Amino acid sequence: MDTFSWMLLLVASGVLVGGLVYTYQVGKRQKVQGEYDTPVGEKVAAHPYVRNPVFIAYIVFVALLLGYIAYVAFQT
Repeated sequence: MDTFSWMLLLVASGVLVGGLVYTYQVGKRQKVQGEYDTPVGEKVAAHPYVRNPVFIAYIVFVALLLGYIAYVAFQT
């Protein structure tokens, strides 16, 4: 890969890590208001970060990105 591709990869990785940290912090700061919320299932309450769709989207994105990088790397 040329220099531009490496720099683009570093910028994209920085944005991804920054977004992940920010999302984690916002999720941790949320206050639950019992008056307006519906009951939460036991499995979701036991694993609030694993069942968060934003984190699942990050994991899927990273998996696809690594797969694409491996695909491009092995094409040469």
